[in-house]
Amino acid sequence: MASIMKQAINVSLNPNRSLGIDQAYLSIINKYKQNLTFYSIFSECRLCNGILTTNLSAESNKTLLVSTKYPLHMYYMTNLEWCHTTYAFKEHGSYGWNLSAEELCSNVYVINEPSNAYFPLLTALVILIMLIIVIQAGKVILKTIKDYFERNITYIDDDLTEGLQESESQIQVITNMVRLSTRIQSVDTFRGIAVLLMIFVNNGGGEYVFFNHSAWFGLTVADLVLPWFAWIMGLTIAISKRAELLNISRSKIILRNFTRSLILIVLGLMINSQKSKYIEDLRFPGVLQLLAISYFVCTMIETIFMKSDRQFERFFLLGDILENWIQWLIILTIVAAHTLITFLLPVADCPKGYLGPGGYDTFKKYTNCTGGAAGYIDRYVFGNHMYHQTQNPVYGVILRHDPEGIMNTLSAIFIVYLGIHAGKIILYHYYCNSMILRWLLCSLITGIIAGFLCNFSKEDGIIPLSKKMMTISFVLTTCSFAFLLFAILYYLIDYKKFWTGAPFIYAGTNSISLYIGHSVTMELFPWSWKENDPTHFTQLFINLWTTALWLLAAYLLYKKDIKITV
Repeated sequence: MASIMKQAINVSLNPNRSLGIDQAYLSIINKYKQNLTFYSIFSECRLCNGILTTNLSAESNKTLLVSTKYPLHMYYMTNLEWCHTTYAFKEHGSYGWNLSAEELCSNVYVINEPSNAYFPLLTALVILIMLIIVIQAGKVILKTIKDYFERNITYIDDDLTEGLQESESQIQVITNMVRLSTRIQSVDTFRGIAVLLMIFVNNGGGEYVFFNHSAWFGLTVADLVLPWFAWIMGLTIAISKRAELLNISRSKIILRNFTRSLILIVLGLMINSQKSKYIEDLRFPGVLQLLAISYFVCTMIETIFMKSDRQFERFFLLGDILENWIQWLIILTIVAAHTLITFLLPVADCPKGYLGPGGYDTFKKYTNCTGGAAGYIDRYVFGNHMYHQTQNPVYGVILRHDPEGIMNTLSAIFIVYLGIHAGKIILYHYYCNSMILRWLLCSLITGIIAGFLCNFSKEDGIIPLSKKMMTISFVLTTCSFAFLLFAILYYLIDYKKFWTGAPFIYAGTNSISLYIGHSVTMELFPWSWKENDPTHFTQLFINLWTTALWLLAAYLLYKKDIKITV
């Protein structure tokens, strides 16, 4: 019971102790002439009863240490009456709540004002903007000085000079066209955003809730990074496989893809082994394993069924779909199988189609149903070789469930293929306006379907949003944002050339290397270190420092034209 209480509302009888990250004090004054029972639970917890937090003696007061991560639902009970309220506590604040029969359900009041937990984030943002301004201004000044000293003062023949300038302009246009056709800058920029964001949130994200994965339902910034990485991987598959088919046999491509996937799986197991003392508890699933399997399945489908010539020129508007109807049929079959297993597979003592975490969820009715069918399959197949975490910050103790398990890997295949479709748009449509319009249309369609499935909320609808379960609504929502972001990047970088993609483009060219490197060095100095009394400021500094170091490494590799790949 003590561990459960710490998750919901940490109890402290020493009001002089220093407050940590996302903590505040609540002083409860019991003015009743009888004992009271006090309950609390995070409002984030879906359909949850309150947890017995403390007993209040008659006409006494008690100070509690409360978490400020989520609004807290609190209530107390007497023999004849009860009262409840929900309050969003702020970090390092001190609050009071008077309980009395004369003033039933009184409001929580502020004793000492809380600190601004988001000030470090705002400070970091201002510093970043200033750095960008200084760097850009420096580039302009250096370019102006260089142009001043290198400009030609004497012109021998105006006609000849104009002819040379025109030829140079044509050569430059041809060069730009070749560069664009061989490497799309927005692809590396998108991938760089995903991997740098992944490094930042994996290291803690400054200990901000929105930079950490959602407890079970909903969507945070951290929840976007893995789907985005898988999505952009799919986009590159579409382009690279079409090029490979011109020179390499299909069997050799499949063998090469299998080898690459196998290497990624081995690397993933090596990363997992850092947290396993014995082979008996080595986690088999993982991020690289999920990416490897979804990559191999999609590349094999594309390699087998992709056509080297176009069959549907007369249906140009739908050519990217009609020519690939077999691939779509296979992918939609996988999605249908995933849905049928989720909602029809019987799990002992659990309702069919359950997508919740178990634990406190649904008034503790399904405590042993964590993850529903997906969780059951993972526990049956992997046994002890899966994600070990069983303490959920909102839902308490739950059963083992792997966020990169078998069913979630099927969802990832769908994500990768939606990325492949984004790449097909590049292959089938020549005009930039046409490509951008289609990406925006895909963003709108996937977003609307996702909204319909989850009823435009995080935990309602037919299929609620859940990264832990990687539900179809979650897949479509994250891919909707991916289509939108890529359309914006392509417009700014490759079409209008307003931006080079720096600094994200540096990380995008060596994304897998950065991910593996950061996973190995996550707890090592100088990439990271521990603080005795961590705060949002210190943790944000450490996490940004880690990200900046890997960005510097990516920049040096980029300038040396070194690309480390699997």
